[in-house]
Amino acid sequence: MFKLFNLLIILNNIITKCCYIPNVMPLMTKESIFLNNLLIENNLNCHLISSRIKTFESSIYKLNKYNTNDIYNLHDIIGFRFVFYNKLDLIKYYSILKFERSVMYSKNYIENPKKNGYKSFHIRYKNPDINNCPIKQLECQLYIIDDYYNSIYGFSKYNKNYTLLF
Repeated sequence: MFKLFNLLIILNNIITKCCYIPNVMPLMTKESIFLNNLLIENNLNCHLISSRIKTFESSIYKLNKYNTNDIYNLHDIIGFRFVFYNKLDLIKYYSILKFERSVMYSKNYIENPKKNGYKSFHIRYKNPDINNCPIKQLECQLYIIDDYYNSIYGFSKYNKNYTLLF
């Protein structure tokens, strides 16, 4: 009984996270496979790979921040993160990705870090499956391993507070 209850809680959390965007899970799965295959096909070493769907709370916060109602135009509803061992592999991956996807925006925080020391390479590109999922753009963040752990545990860590949403 306890295991069933825990399973229901987990399923409820997954459904709640994904239900505000139609067909988000198939898009995320398909794109994850595509991005991971770029690593394999090009023999690039990667320390960590992750993906996530922005929480509903975080999406509302960002909609309010940008004073818009178009949730499908938020640039990071689906986000992918790749942590490389070195800058050369990161640059190779970016070069390959920009020829495979229609890049709309890129920001190099590695060469020009944020004031708090945050370093990453951010890429936004057009959703390749817009006919099946209305999200207009996807985000990919590329890190070098030391910069990634600094963004989580070091000086550039970012603590979000959603208590002032409404």
